[in-house]
Amino acid sequence: MSVKKKIQQIETSAQVDLAPKIEIKDQLADFSTTLEEIKAKNGVIGYILRTHNSATVSIKDPNNIIDYAALSTAMLESAENLSEAFALGKIYNAVVVGSKLKVLLLTIGEHTVSVFMEKNVNHASICKELT
Repeated sequence: MSVKKKIQQIETSAQVDLAPKIEIKDQLADFSTTLEEIKAKNGVIGYILRTHNSATVSIKDPNNIIDYAALSTAMLESAENLSEAFALGKIYNAVVVGSKLKVLLLTIGEHTVSVFMEKNVNHASICKELT
């Protein structure tokens, strides 16, 4: 192996993302189980789990699925736009609080999770359970 190739490999492997990484749970099945346990808690409305090619939606009121999906998408796009505009790097979590509703957005590995809850629910404990 040439010296130039070794230097390129070292430079590539030495790149560091300044934002802390959140590791995904061991298996997606365990992660989905954790999300269902969180959804069963008082005040939690539901969640949307997105991967590159699919999404799992679990909302207690099925009449509002489209509204929650639109909110989740808008929040994800807004976070990406803010990150780009202010050079924040990858955003791993964000919380939006409205007058009645709170949304926790998490990026965990290759997955994005939006957890919808009533305003009075402790989102920090939910974040801790998922990470």
